[in-house]
Amino acid sequence: MNRPTETRTTLYDDWLNLRLHLFWCYENKIGQDQFPSNSVQTFSQYDNSGAWLIRKGWAKVEYDGQQFIAMPGQWMILKPCKRVQSFAPGTEGISISYQACWPDGSHLFDKGLCTVIDADDFPSLEKKARPIAKAVKKFAPNSWDARTHVTDLKGFLNIQALLSNWLIELEKCLKDKAIEHSGQFGIDERVMSAVRILNTQKLSQSFNINDLAEAVFLSPNHLIRLFHENLQKSPAQYYEKILIEEAKNRLQVPDSRIKEISIELGFRHLSHFSKWFKKHTGQSPREFKKPLSQ
Repeated sequence: MNRPTETRTTLYDDWLNLRLHLFWCYENKIGQDQFPSNSVQTFSQYDNSGAWLIRKGWAKVEYDGQQFIAMPGQWMILKPCKRVQSFAPGTEGISISYQACWPDGSHLFDKGLCTVIDADDFPSLEKKARPIAKAVKKFAPNSWDARTHVTDLKGFLNIQALLSNWLIELEKCLKDKAIEHSGQFGIDERVMSAVRILNTQKLSQSFNINDLAEAVFLSPNHLIRLFHENLQKSPAQYYEKILIEEAKNRLQVPDSRIKEISIELGFRHLSHFSKWFKKHTGQSPREFKKPLSQ
């Protein structure tokens, strides 16, 4: 179960359940080239974990009736939830997006966010972010998903180390504002084995409970019961959540094509993908991709 880490002694093995990787990190202009240069940019399709350091312009986030604004010299630490985010024309700074999730889909940093932090109070946060942007620029320039780019072992370990170093600084900043990270520990190892299989399975491959159960030496019913006990969802629901998140991540890429995404996710017909996506998000893929007018 997800709980504050202080309630039990945590082992190194516990932290191996955390799914951690980078989506993007870049400096200078924040936003996308989908608006006239003098227009406010507003988007509603993002729900990722991330942060912006504003150097020029401003950034605004709205969700659940709340509003947060970051001005030059401030960090906006984002809450990983459905939100509306806007940028002043020509806004510049650092933008970083990452995933840090537990097996049940809960986020490492969530409760207490969004929050705005004065950059001068925590200079190490910028100091640790800039090497990430520099490294990403070399192997995944102008990318919205670093995972899709080729890199060797050294490059992979370097990115993971740089991201981890930045998250260490972020944890210090958030703790100063009484915002704690979450933890999900004590998960049955058989469930984690199945989770690892699902997380690495080719997305176009259909879900098969019998094959999954056989791979972890359990009966289908036993595996389903363990998933509900440990993750509060069935294996099929867990895998569908992976597909939904991947669909959203890929649709957020400015030049992505909906038909290609549907094929990559195993849908033979675009209409089936559109119906499935709308069922789970309340929007069609085209509506999800479309930025808000201002």
